[in-house]
Amino acid sequence: MKKSRLNVALCGLITATVLTLNACTSISGTQVSSAQAFGALYQNSLAYESLVNDANDESRFEAQILLMRSYINAGDAKKASTLLSELKSSASSPIQKAEASMMESLLLSRTGNAKEALKKLSGVNPNALPQSAFSYFYQLKSSINSRLYNSTQNSVYAFAAYDSDKLLIDYVNGQDKVTLINRCNEILAKISDHDLAKKLQETQDYNDRGFLEYAMLNRSSSDKLKTVALKDFEKKYSQHPLNLVINFDNKVQEKPLDIDLESQYNVEDAKPFNVAPKAIFSIKDNDKISVLLPLSGRFAENVGKPARLGILAALSERNSNVKAIFYDTNQENISEIVKKINSDGTALVIGPILKPEVNAFNSLDIKVPSIVLNIPEGKKPINQWYFDLGPDYEGAIAASKIYADNHRKPIIIASSKDQSAQRATASFNKAFGNVIKPYACTYQDPSFLRQSLKNCPFNEADSVYIHAPANDSVAIKAIIPSNLPVYLTNKSYIGVNNSAQELALKGSTLGDMPWLLTNSPLKESFMKSLPKANAQVQRIFAASYDSIGFAFNLEKLAKDSRDVMHGLSGDLSLTNKGLIETSPMWVKLGEIRAQ
Repeated sequence: MKKSRLNVALCGLITATVLTLNACTSISGTQVSSAQAFGALYQNSLAYESLVNDANDESRFEAQILLMRSYINAGDAKKASTLLSELKSSASSPIQKAEASMMESLLLSRTGNAKEALKKLSGVNPNALPQSAFSYFYQLKSSINSRLYNSTQNSVYAFAAYDSDKLLIDYVNGQDKVTLINRCNEILAKISDHDLAKKLQETQDYNDRGFLEYAMLNRSSSDKLKTVALKDFEKKYSQHPLNLVINFDNKVQEKPLDIDLESQYNVEDAKPFNVAPKAIFSIKDNDKISVLLPLSGRFAENVGKPARLGILAALSERNSNVKAIFYDTNQENISEIVKKINSDGTALVIGPILKPEVNAFNSLDIKVPSIVLNIPEGKKPINQWYFDLGPDYEGAIAASKIYADNHRKPIIIASSKDQSAQRATASFNKAFGNVIKPYACTYQDPSFLRQSLKNCPFNEADSVYIHAPANDSVAIKAIIPSNLPVYLTNKSYIGVNNSAQELALKGSTLGDMPWLLTNSPLKESFMKSLPKANAQVQRIFAASYDSIGFAFNLEKLAKDSRDVMHGLSGDLSLTNKGLIETSPMWVKLGEIRAQ
């Protein structure tokens, strides 16, 4: 294999693949590429089922791969197995047969048959695969070998996992390269000194010797000796990939962001999540949940009703026997509700959603696990998880995406009069500030944008994040030089595809919930129930829907720090502070053609 063979962007690593919705919405004759088939998963199985139905004949096989991967990630081995049979029978070319074998290997590994999975994978020639499948092959191989090492402690498997990750280093750049190098280090750190020394004695390969020597010297308990050894290492391995991650002489090196909002599901070996055991709970069929929502009053139509619909839709789709009891927080006192649910066998509370009610709820002695749909203020119960749909999260998400796309000189444009815009700006700066302090350009009156932004240093920037309403964003984008990439989050998206605003913002990269950016039978049903639902109302529905899936999958997510749940609101993952992190879907505006 030659380095020039490909320039692989690894699925499931730090950077996310930017997809147009032509690849993931219900469109007649949809084209699905191999790159998408083995790229990051952005949606739930329902969306991918729709994609399979709408894929053209040439793309159906790739769409089925996406669907099978989503089934496996959701833990539905039965559906995955049925689809695998269809893949194997329809595979007509050597490449398709190889890809079907990879999917069989993935299923075997996720159902506890790692040795059989590795055996199946050994029959695949990665050199004959397209570049995305080539990358996925070695990630899968690394994952399976890591699992086998964890269960057997046989260093042969650890070295095999290391070999797979090391091979891909030459084919990637940026943060992907750093991630792979660190993964190699993590694997070698598990292997005994004896086995490392033996491997070092056996190899003359420059890269191997560098990794092995670094793994051994890095175990020194003496900082002084380690510093001396690193000096020698720097001279001996001046061209080694490890130089990207080693801090010689405490030199300042670029650090990744202190947030990880771009994590996608990958085939890495499972690592338990660092979260308090008391925070983990399990919901099963026939359990009772209590839901606290404003079902009457001025918040009923745009808050309580969509949240209730989301919960009921999720339970219905799961064919669950869970009994949901709804409490109207506009009619009943929070303290009285808590007294009831503390003693009536409730297994989980979902809600409240309004911030004053969340704060009141958390001030009480609640004995039941809960998922609230707003940010708690002050102390919260250890077994409480929450969604953040606010501007602070938007800013952090944008910073993560821009950084992942290798931009280091961003400008953020926001209104100085809009409190939410200032919160987004602050979180953007906080996330990005450990690398370089972004430049903020502000405006007050949208009517005088050109005058307000005339001193904005666009010539010194490599990207722009706009946190503004759609109409303002259109006017701002017209001022920005066309060579600068523009990023938007949901503040700028009104939730109507092919709108005039969307066309005016063509080429901009938008991050928002998959629910808002795709079509599905569920969405059609929802819009019939609430035909005037704006984007915010739909976000409440999506988060409420996902709260049910999260409750059923929390234990699984806690077992693997890299695992995510593919929800309507994005890819859901855990944090050690109780936030349910939602990684958005990223699309290019102006290319959306939802039908």
